Amino acid sequence: MLALLVGPQGVHAQDEPPPAEPLDLEQRTIVSITFRYGGPKTVDESRLRDHMSVRVGQKYNPEILDKDAASLYESGLVDDVSFLGDPRGDDSLALIVEVVTRGQIVEIGFAGNTIFSDRKLASETKVKAGVISDSAILEARRNIEKQYQGYGYPDVLVSHRLRETERPGQFQLVFVIQEGVKSEVRKILFEGNKAFSRVELKRELKTKQKGLFSFITKSGRIDAEKLQLDLLHLEDFYRNHGYRMVRIDSARREPANNDRVDLVIPIHEGPKYTVRSTAFGKMTVFKPEELIPALSMVGGQVFSNKKVRDDVRMIRSYYGSRGYADAVVMPEMRDVSPGVVAITYRITEGPRYRVGKVNIQGNVITKDKVIRREIPMRPGDHYNSVDEETTKLRLQNLRYFKQVQVSDSPSAQSGYRDVNIIVDETTTGQVSFGAGFSSIDSVVGYLHLEQTNFDIGNPKNWFRGGGQRFNMRLQLGTERRDVKVSLIEPWFLGRRLSLGGEGFYRNLLFLSDEYDQSNAGGAIFVRSPMGRKGYVQAEYRLEQVGIDVEAVPHDSDFLEEDGDFLRSAVSVNYVYDSRDSNMLPRQGHRVKVGATLTGGILGGDIETYTLMATGSKHWNLPWDVILNLNGSVTVVDALSGHVPIFERQMLGGARNLRGFDTRDVGPRDSATGSVLGGNTAAYGTVEGTFPIFGQVRGAVFGDIGFVNADSYDFSPDQIHSDVGIGVRATIPYFGPMALDYAFPLQSEDGADDGPRLQIYVNYQY
Repeated sequence: MLALLVGPQGVHAQDEPPPAEPLDLEQRTIVSITFRYGGPKTVDESRLRDHMSVRVGQKYNPEILDKDAASLYESGLVDDVSFLGDPRGDDSLALIVEVVTRGQIVEIGFAGNTIFSDRKLASETKVKAGVISDSAILEARRNIEKQYQGYGYPDVLVSHRLRETERPGQFQLVFVIQEGVKSEVRKILFEGNKAFSRVELKRELKTKQKGLFSFITKSGRIDAEKLQLDLLHLEDFYRNHGYRMVRIDSARREPANNDRVDLVIPIHEGPKYTVRSTAFGKMTVFKPEELIPALSMVGGQVFSNKKVRDDVRMIRSYYGSRGYADAVVMPEMRDVSPGVVAITYRITEGPRYRVGKVNIQGNVITKDKVIRREIPMRPGDHYNSVDEETTKLRLQNLRYFKQVQVSDSPSAQSGYRDVNIIVDETTTGQVSFGAGFSSIDSVVGYLHLEQTNFDIGNPKNWFRGGGQRFNMRLQLGTERRDVKVSLIEPWFLGRRLSLGGEGFYRNLLFLSDEYDQSNAGGAIFVRSPMGRKGYVQAEYRLEQVGIDVEAVPHDSDFLEEDGDFLRSAVSVNYVYDSRDSNMLPRQGHRVKVGATLTGGILGGDIETYTLMATGSKHWNLPWDVILNLNGSVTVVDALSGHVPIFERQMLGGARNLRGFDTRDVGPRDSATGSVLGGNTAAYGTVEGTFPIFGQVRGAVFGDIGFVNADSYDFSPDQIHSDVGIGVRATIPYFGPMALDYAFPLQSEDGADDGPRLQIYVNYQY
């Protein structure tokens, strides 16, 4: 019998005499697969087969067997595996799998634990009796350590041992615990700090003193790895403020009281440095005067290690943008006098390259073209390292991938660099449902279906991989019923041109006590980018609007609003958005201006036009305080007839004037006292938010605005304003939510001027 042995190193023949003529094993078909156990059988054959890809009927392939061996070892089910082949005379092969399966854990125990019970630790390990892999045991040890560290035992050590029982192949797993001494941080103190106060230095640390909300914030706990990173960050903080020779020794723990310690951090600051000059060594691609204006670290400034690193990246980007992918930049620092340093950047330029192949790996679902259209580099172009970072950011922003790697490598063609893109795909479909509360709907439930990597032309792959965006949302509340289905193609005709459409039905019962409104129809839009941060969008919308007026006095102005109306409208909007986030922006601004025309040559029952401008600005202040300014101005006018109520403007509620009920600010009907709305509206908001703990932030704000009956009437006679406080938080299964409590300061007759509690989900700035 010819025996073939497959182990971790691959496939090789056992020491047996070779046959007279070599056998071409790869032409033989596997006709059977049998298992032989070298020791107690602790794992069923079916579990082993689940980790193997070789099957009866396949041709013999040593690469497949090699991968199967690796898969079995990684599973943790076997300690040894080999494959034996028995060639048959009819060009077939019987495959024999010899395995030594891992011993079975029949009992899990603990030793050395006094703080937590065996039962508590067993629940934390998350392992159960059976065949347990080494990785699962190591993970269980880490879980035990985290449990102890979470309760103030930073020095806990956990090991394990296996005890063989009387029955062969069965073991006891015992976790051995050295608990250490409980140590929670009472105070963080510093020695030798003269340049910065204790408060300033504490702010730079992630390790915190035990506080009032430590049961939520986990403050006061000592994590050795995090503490070491804190010390390195503190050194970097000093070097960024001129102290380039700073040295920070290991932190000491000094006993305080009640199992608490004072954390003492010794600091040797050294002198504060300034920069005398910055210069460049020999260069041929650029002249010094081309790079000097882009430097952030120049003569006369306080030395900053961060600015030096930024300048190194900037210089490499300059060279990379010209195709010099191998350029090396080394900052050379020379002390010219006490506390004064001169910086010279020595540059090894290397050769210039063009782009060779653009290789993409890892995309099983996403089509190649969806990735390639986001890549600004094309084969034959001059290589540009800046485009590598652009490619990575674009692919990450798609949110199709857990990880994106973009790198370059030498090409087979001289003078070229290949671009290599490796992606790790993630789930792009989402189904969510839940219930919540808001100021409009006391109770609201929703169902949301989303696929951000949709492909309408690929049903075989469950409509995935084409880079389109599909969205369906059903929302039911005590005061509304919403259904909307939308689809967007972000690269229409192979260009950066978005084409999208939606169909919708809305039944809105909260708009007024005097009428209900329903909207049913669809829209189609096209969007084109304008610059890196702006875009222009044109949309056509056709909908049936129904206004159902309740019983009102005969002289009420609401009566002329009753009926069904066909609304045919086209709108054009320009948006510029430089914010760093649309959920919690800390810097940047957003501006939107637009115009909408209904009726006229478009047909329909309504003939109006609307002009609108909105904007927001954000600043990140010390201690992560965020200052936000928001505002909007809207004017609507009739081309013929009057402006219907569903086109008119109203303010009040969670999105603008928070001290007033939803849509409770505006001109009123004399017969009912309810708001009819106006043709001109404007409001502004100033808000500051600050961190409380985790993702929870507090807020203080003020709102001001007006609604006037006539078009282009900006008189401030009907000013409304309010101030308030609030909380912002991201709630699991509900998403971002906000709660505001506002007090009106100025209001018109008829508006309810009591304080208001506003609750709203899907909170965005």
